Amino acid sequence: MSHHDDHDHDHDHDHDHEEHHDDHDELHLEIHRAVDELGKYAIDIDVNAPAGIKKSDVLGFIDDLMVTVTKNCMDNGADLVGHVKSFLSNDDGNIMSSIVDHREPTRIKDSLDTDVVYQARLMMHIIVHGIWDDHVRKSTLDVLDDIFIKWDIPYKITADHYDTEKSIAHHT
Repeated sequence: MSHHDDHDHDHDHDHDHEEHHDDHDELHLEIHRAVDELGKYAIDIDVNAPAGIKKSDVLGFIDDLMVTVTKNCMDNGADLVGHVKSFLSNDDGNIMSSIVDHREPTRIKDSLDTDVVYQARLMMHIIVHGIWDDHVRKSTLDVLDDIFIKWDIPYKITADHYDTEKSIAHHT
């Protein structure tokens, strides 16, 4: 059996990724997705609030967003959180947050040196076990509007990192 037919976990992953992208790489990715059963999704959002948002509200919003997205993924079939992280940044600094269990408080590292936020970029990365990329994306997008409206934060999605070329769509 050749190396291409037998997926050997002891081989050098760095060496593999230096080689040109071919059918073996596509198969390699599909095998890893099938084995790890991790659903992945990332999104970039611009916040533009001319009236300003108090930083205390931004912190409450981030916690609400993180908990709600994570809980919605779990409610829709995920059985384990790999990680859910967000990174809000602007010229005044950033707020990093992560959560691994929606029943626990979001871990927030506040390095934003302002009391009012007028504009910012928010990036979210979600990796969960048990549901596929398309379900992670839907579980995230389904709750965004309600959370932003609840906190009265205007937003625009600027990048939806749902790569259909590298994602296996599983329809149930």
